[in-house]
Amino acid sequence: MATDRLNARTEALLRRLVRRDAASALRKLLARTRPSDIAAAMEHLTWAEQRRLYRLIDEDDYAAEVLAHLSGDSSREITREMTEEQVVALIDRMEPDDATDLVSALPEELRARVLQELGAEEDVRELLAWPRDTAGGLMTPQVFCMPDTATCGQAIAALQANDEHLETVYYVYVVDNVRALIGVTSLRSLLTSPPRTPLVSIMTRDVIRVSPAEDQEEVARFVARYDLLAIPVVDEHSRILGVVTVDDVVDVIREEAAEDMLRMAGVVEDERQASVVRQSWTRAGWLLATIGGGILAAEIIGLYEETLTRVAVLAGFIPVIMGMGGNVGIQSATLAVRGLATGSVQIGGAFGFVWREARVGVVLGLLYALLLGTYGVLRYPGQPLIGVSVATSIGLAIALAAVIGACIPIGLSRGGVDPAIATGPFVTTLVDVLGIIVYFNVARLLLTL
Repeated sequence: MATDRLNARTEALLRRLVRRDAASALRKLLARTRPSDIAAAMEHLTWAEQRRLYRLIDEDDYAAEVLAHLSGDSSREITREMTEEQVVALIDRMEPDDATDLVSALPEELRARVLQELGAEEDVRELLAWPRDTAGGLMTPQVFCMPDTATCGQAIAALQANDEHLETVYYVYVVDNVRALIGVTSLRSLLTSPPRTPLVSIMTRDVIRVSPAEDQEEVARFVARYDLLAIPVVDEHSRILGVVTVDDVVDVIREEAAEDMLRMAGVVEDERQASVVRQSWTRAGWLLATIGGGILAAEIIGLYEETLTRVAVLAGFIPVIMGMGGNVGIQSATLAVRGLATGSVQIGGAFGFVWREARVGVVLGLLYALLLGTYGVLRYPGQPLIGVSVATSIGLAIALAAVIGACIPIGLSRGGVDPAIATGPFVTTLVDVLGIIVYFNVARLLLTL
C-alpha cells in the first residue's frame, strides 16, 4: 500500500522517469506513493505524459483514486481513448460526487455512452442534473441521517452498521418522517451522551443549510464563516438531498482563487487547452486597455508642456508618481476583490472597508512624501520647492489611489460586472491619469507662480 509522501525532489524524479518512459522504475514509484500525490504531480505533465503514466497503474482502486483527484481537463484527456466499459469500471470504485465530476468532464460522445452504460446509477444521474459550480453539483448524497425519534445509542449502532457506505461523517442530521431537516448534532455530542438520550435533546435546531442551486462560492463562504466541516443541501421543502464536505470547499476556494488571478492577469483559459492565436487574442484585450490608458496619460502630459519646459526636472519624477500610485491602487483593488469573493466585504456595508483603505493611503502617502520630498530637496538644493512639490504630489496620488482601488471593484460588483475581470484596467488607467493631473497642477502652483 502506498504510504510515502511525494516531495519536490521525488516529483522531479517522476517527471524525468515519465519523459524517459522508464516503466519499471515508474511502477516502483507508484507502488509507494499516495494516489493524491501522483495526481498532483501529473498536473505538471503534458497530456501525452499523463496518459503514459496513467497506463502504468495496474490496480483499479488506485487508478480510480488518481482519476478522482485530477482536474477536469486532465480527466478528460486521460479518458478520451477509453471505452465506456473502462470508464464505468472506474466510476464504480468512486464516491458519487467524484464520479459525477468525472462524468461531467468526459468528452461529449463518451459521456453519452457512459451514462447509457451506467443505467441505474441514480446517485450520479441526480447529481449531474445540477451545474458543477453549484451546491447540488458539489454535494455527496451519502448523508448520515437519523429520525427524530432515535436515541444516541441507536445512532451509534446505525453508524457502525453503515460505515462502509459513508465516505465521511462529521455530523448527525436529524430528520422527520418526510426526511425534512430539523436539527444537527456533532459526533462528539453523540459519543459523549448516554445511549438512551434522545437526539432531539442534544441537537441544534438552527441548522446552516443551502439550496442545491446555491453558487459554490457562496457555499464556501458559509463553511468558512461558520467553521463547518460539512453543510447540508436541502430542497424547497427542507428535505435533505446531500452534504457538501470541507474537502470539496477547499477545492472550490483554490479553483476560484486561481480563476480570479488568471482573470486579473487577462488570461481566462488553461494555456495547454488554448491555441497560440486564442491566447494572444485573449491577452491583447488586456494590453489594449493598458495602452489606451497610456495614450490618455501621454495626452494629458502634453497639456502641461509649458510647465515641463520651464521646470524640466519634473519629467524625471513622472514614473515615480505613476508607479507608486498604480501599485497602491492595485493593492487596494486586490484586497477589495478578495473581500468581495470571500464575503468579508459586503456591498451594503462597504464604507468601513473604503474608510480603512483611505486611512492606509493617507499614512502611506505621508511616509513616501517624506522620503521623496527629502530626496528632492537634497538632489536640487537650489530649488527646494521641487522637493515640496514632489512630496505633496506623491502624498495626494497615493491617498487617491487607495480610495480608487477600494471603490472601483465595489462599484463594478454593484453594477453586475465581475470585478476580477474589469478592475485592473480601470484602476491603473484612472490612477495614472489622476496622478499626473495632481502632479502637474501642484507643480504649476508651487513652481511657476
